[in-house]
Amino acid sequence: MKKILMAVVAALVFAAAAFAQSEQATGETITQVDVTDATTKIHFPAEFQFGKWKDAKWNAVWEISSNNIVLSQNDVLVCSFDGKIKNYNVVVGIKGLEISFDCDATKRSYKIVKPISTNTDLELDVVRHDVPDSDPNKHWKTQIIRQ
Repeated sequence: MKKILMAVVAALVFAAAAFAQSEQATGETITQVDVTDATTKIHFPAEFQFGKWKDAKWNAVWEISSNNIVLSQNDVLVCSFDGKIKNYNVVVGIKGLEISFDCDATKRSYKIVKPISTNTDLELDVVRHDVPDSDPNKHWKTQIIRQ
């Protein structure tokens, strides 16, 4: 029981720190950052864990740094999202820290969620805009595992 309580407290501290980081940028209390420029630089909050995560569904690796996301497959670059995103949002919500954006180059919308837990895995939610709604790969959710 003590471990569960400590995990809940740690998760709440994480969410509060992420929320405080978003407040520092503008001096206002905000829960969502909406950037509607045609292209936007990625900027993750300092509390977000950086590193590499394995996407077993596509045998790919997502590498997240403070200002970019790089997707590779079999050590070959698939996409560097730097300067290719729009509709960038950071939301601190009940599920945890959610970062979402669209990318015209890949014709997809992405949401990366760091759940409120001590687990380092992330949830990845992808919607493709280049296939019909009936395509089984139109929308998928998967867990990406910290390497």
